[in-house]
Amino acid sequence: MKLKIRTKVLLGILFVFVEFVIIGSLSMYYISTLKYGSELLIKNNYRSVQYAENMIQSLDETNSAVNSLFLNKHYQYNKKLVAGSFDKFEKNLQLEGQNITELGEKELVQSIKEKYARYKSLVLEQNIKSTPENVNFYTSNILPLTNELKAQIFSVSTLNMHSIVQKNEKLSEMVSQIYKNLSILLTFCLLITASFLFNFPNYIAGPIKRITENITEMVNNNFSSRIRISTNDEFKELSEAINDMAEKLETNYKHVELQPAVTSVPKVDENEILHNIQGLLESIRPVIESISKNSGNKTLLEQSEILKEIEYELSKAIKS
Repeated sequence: MKLKIRTKVLLGILFVFVEFVIIGSLSMYYISTLKYGSELLIKNNYRSVQYAENMIQSLDETNSAVNSLFLNKHYQYNKKLVAGSFDKFEKNLQLEGQNITELGEKELVQSIKEKYARYKSLVLEQNIKSTPENVNFYTSNILPLTNELKAQIFSVSTLNMHSIVQKNEKLSEMVSQIYKNLSILLTFCLLITASFLFNFPNYIAGPIKRITENITEMVNNNFSSRIRISTNDEFKELSEAINDMAEKLETNYKHVELQPAVTSVPKVDENEILHNIQGLLESIRPVIESISKNSGNKTLLEQSEILKEIEYELSKAIKS
């Protein structure tokens, strides 16, 4: 497929642009994955820890009132305080039951519900019907049940804390892997970009150098020199036109040498050939000037100046 030099330059710039778009997109994807992934991984565990702390706090508030009720005969029982502690405990226990995330957590919550129901009934029953053996009843029934409840609530909190630690370790491993992947991708893209920036000016300057060298040979009456360019673009068209002109000039030159007395020689439309070469140079030179100005390549700048001189000489030759 034939591609113009301008098209090739645009494709090269597009290639570099796509590289940076890919790097930027992957970076944003990994960052968003880490952000939302970390929130989803440990958010529910932090909630469970908070619910457990609230249940311990409400249980301590209830125990403070219950201790005074059973151990201090002058204590004035505050029903609203105890009812508020019960409500707070039950609310957090319900929230924890809806936030099960770890293996074994569901069984612990179910056991807490059963023990709490028994604890609440004992406390309310003793508030209604006190016995002469309040202290013994408290120490043998309520106090052990309270300790069991606290132990199981702490188990829920510990289970979720361990899970948070493990998930943080997994996140650290994920971050390391993402850093490694992005480093490899960035290095690969930088190598390709560096190779492109180094080789692309030579891709333009190489054919120009060969063309200018060939034209210089022709100026020195060496018409046997030919340009070999494999690219399928304006450079190839220009080289073919110059080669055709050189071949015709070489034929005419040899013909004149062999038959100096003959005045009728094959007529070559040199103006047409010069016009074609000039047109090709005019299509190539703006692209080369643009590339040389943007890249600062000295070779391209020199070749661009040479092409200007060649165009000027061709214009003079056509006019004459």
